[in-house]
Amino acid sequence: MADIFQEVDEDVRRDKAMGLWRKYGIYVIILCVAIVVGTAGRVGWREYKTAQRAEESARFVMAEQLLQKGETAAAIASFQSLAAEASTGYGLIAKFQAAAARIEAGDSAGAVTAFDLIAADDGIDPIFRGLATLQAVMLLIDNGATQDLTRRIGDLVDGDSPWRYSGLEMQAVLKHRDGDMAGARAAFKALSEDAGAPDGMRGRAAQMLAALGGEG
Repeated sequence: MADIFQEVDEDVRRDKAMGLWRKYGIYVIILCVAIVVGTAGRVGWREYKTAQRAEESARFVMAEQLLQKGETAAAIASFQSLAAEASTGYGLIAKFQAAAARIEAGDSAGAVTAFDLIAADDGIDPIFRGLATLQAVMLLIDNGATQDLTRRIGDLVDGDSPWRYSGLEMQAVLKHRDGDMAGARAAFKALSEDAGAPDGMRGRAAQMLAALGGEG
């Protein structure tokens, strides 16, 4: 008799299990498939990104080699192509290198335009946008219009910019260039005494101050 009850109990449990499987089994299958596909997807994505970085690295090296060979126009074209198509950090580096290549080719105006495009791109980290602005200022500091340079330098010294001290140095240089000796001495003196400024920059400011007849 006990065997009969045991068989009935097993049949009931089996029927319940089949009922549960018919009700929820599809979700179990979906979950298992999702786990497998998700794992494969992550592995595949990592492999894809690794291959992509390797490809873009190779393209960057080839552009650099063209530049070293003196094939500047071809190097610029290669850097620009990489900058437009890359999805890794090589794209941003290529933008800077394309601008630098224009400087080597004697195209300062083209380089300034290239740096301005980087500085105006909201999708780029502010630290690199500021670097592009600084590069443009350094290209223009000798002959650029005072009003334009004042605006550009203002972007560098504004707020918490990591390029603030570089901007202050350029402000002092601009005052000196424009013949404002008193303003230049005051700017260099303030920079030389600013404990937050990099040591090298403070040293340069002190040297400039001494050369201008101020207190070193």
